[in-house]
Amino acid sequence: MRRPQSALAVVIAAMMWSGSLAAQQDRTPVQRPGGPWPIKTREHVDLWLHGFALLSADTSQIPLFRRGYRDSMIVVRNSAQQATRLDTVRVALQQTLASTPQLLNAQFYALHFTNYGTLRVSLQLLTQSKGDVKAVRDKDQQRFVALAANYFSTAPEREFAEQFSIGLESESQRFHHANWLETQRTRAPVLARADSLWRSVWFPKLAGFLRGTQQRNGEIIVSPVVEGEGRTITADPAVGTTMVVTLPPSVDRTVEVLYGIVHEATGSFAAVAVTENITPRQKTAGAGDRLQTAAALRAGLLLLQRTLPAEADGYARFYLRLLGLPQPAAGAAASSLEAAMPISPEILETMKKQLDLYLGGL
Repeated sequence: MRRPQSALAVVIAAMMWSGSLAAQQDRTPVQRPGGPWPIKTREHVDLWLHGFALLSADTSQIPLFRRGYRDSMIVVRNSAQQATRLDTVRVALQQTLASTPQLLNAQFYALHFTNYGTLRVSLQLLTQSKGDVKAVRDKDQQRFVALAANYFSTAPEREFAEQFSIGLESESQRFHHANWLETQRTRAPVLARADSLWRSVWFPKLAGFLRGTQQRNGEIIVSPVVEGEGRTITADPAVGTTMVVTLPPSVDRTVEVLYGIVHEATGSFAAVAVTENITPRQKTAGAGDRLQTAAALRAGLLLLQRTLPAEADGYARFYLRLLGLPQPAAGAAASSLEAAMPISPEILETMKKQLDLYLGGL
């Protein structure tokens, strides 16, 4: 899932933070950098998405969060007997989310930052300035306010951001940080295996498509909070594209990380094909949004059929499972996904022609 680009281009300046959560993050595992499109983890991204998962009613065709995530976290939190401030403000935050659906776009906000402390500073500045960039003089602070106001533009939205971020600090201190460290420990083999597969097999095969779609550089954040539907933004030219994909619970499911990368990488590609093949009236009626899910799934399948054909069946089975559909017989997964996610011949042909351009003779 990719956040629609705003006309506001914001480059976040690095700021120091000495808060307790930032200090905790200094002790988290260090990942090996290097190479194009590194795979990494980010505690503050997991914390932010964790909060939204606890608050949101997930009714998407492909779940926005790992299926069963909220229920499993409630069980773990209850067994630990660790109530947090997020519990105190939960009902009020849920009411605001229900009345302001566009706040779900704020799930992407954490992707603009490298740690939670800096994110928290940006929201404190937003609250103090009431969203008015002119109310702060420092240029770096003005950038923070401009970015935050782009996500939280009204007084109720700013109050949501303030209470949510304070609640997450408490959530981290009393529960999430320790749970996150344990999750990183148990899933380290998955991360290592995903990194190896990505660098040795998948990235070399997908590099032509990434170049053709102007995704030459970026970073991949793996998160246990999401599953088949990730999060993607392109905000900082120095970083490129930032995408969040799943971090599955066991090594035998490592390939799900790669399926998620393909799905996120083809999102904009599919959106262009949809836009080019619907009328303005259809677009106004929301047809583009409805077609996007199917087109994105089909685009990922097409890309794998061209570049890594042996992986196309597994990709199709993964998304059929998330759609709640039965697993087909051997060799029938691709056709089953195509039947479950129909798109017009025009959209399909547009995507095939573009793939021909990007992949050449493959």
